[in-house]
Amino acid sequence: MHEVPAELKDRPFTVAEARSVGVTPRQLEHARFRRLFRGVYIGADREVTFGDWLRAAVLAGPSDAIVSHRSAQQLYGPELTWNDDRIHLSTRRNAVCREDRIRVHRRKHAISSRVVNGLPVTSPARTFVDCALRLTFVQLVVFGDWLIQRGLVTFDELLAYCHDRHLDGVVAARHAMRYLVADSRSPMETLVRLILVLAGLPEPAVNSVVFDEVGRKVATVDLLYVRFRVAIEYDGRWHELSPDERRWLRDRRERLERLGWTVITVFDTDLPKPTVLVARVHDALTRGGYRGPRPQFTRQWRAMVHSRL
Repeated sequence: MHEVPAELKDRPFTVAEARSVGVTPRQLEHARFRRLFRGVYIGADREVTFGDWLRAAVLAGPSDAIVSHRSAQQLYGPELTWNDDRIHLSTRRNAVCREDRIRVHRRKHAISSRVVNGLPVTSPARTFVDCALRLTFVQLVVFGDWLIQRGLVTFDELLAYCHDRHLDGVVAARHAMRYLVADSRSPMETLVRLILVLAGLPEPAVNSVVFDEVGRKVATVDLLYVRFRVAIEYDGRWHELSPDERRWLRDRRERLERLGWTVITVFDTDLPKPTVLVARVHDALTRGGYRGPRPQFTRQWRAMVHSRL
């Protein structure tokens, strides 16, 4: 055999699948094949993707295994920092997997799931709860905002799931739900919002539209304090913009300022100094008439906002 059979190309496969197209276990030891897990192989000339690893793990795991926990979160997105590189599967069987890279979670009750990219995966709501004890608070809110914004689950569906279930992590998930919004468009936008709110500043409106005096749309702003006329924009890719895009952003900002808005632009380089960012926003709010409490930079706040995404 000089080539990998077409039926086995571009995907992981089991020894039994190989036998069905005439490839013997001995032939699988040839350099044209690569072993991923016990009894699971792939063509050696294929660059193995994350999806390939997940498919291989499902094949190597219990017969009813579905992708869960960290691995399911990675499938749904966004990219978050984890201190665990194992593939997580869930099963209702009392099964053991001998692969060090696969972590199997045994569940007593039915597992809500869906198919994502051809893989059985825990549902977005179940994944949110499963990850609640393994993600930081900020990461969990970012993940929840992401699921809602991309239409993978609605806020009401997620809230009902967290309220009705009695699962590990559901208490932390319920706490995070208090800070989720339906209109967040990016993880960094969520992070900026949490930096402000957790310091004690008012909750801003998210992705709200500003109109001029005659009702024409001027801009959709990331975070908006309407009462105090403060607009906050996160721009993490300024250096990647074309000259035309930069001029458009400049003109947009000037239109807002002519209407009496204070515009605060947040760059990615501002995030390592969150106290400075909060002070900038608090100063703008105060000049706009805000008379609420000053921000509080507690130890808990510092721990939360400095946790990595």
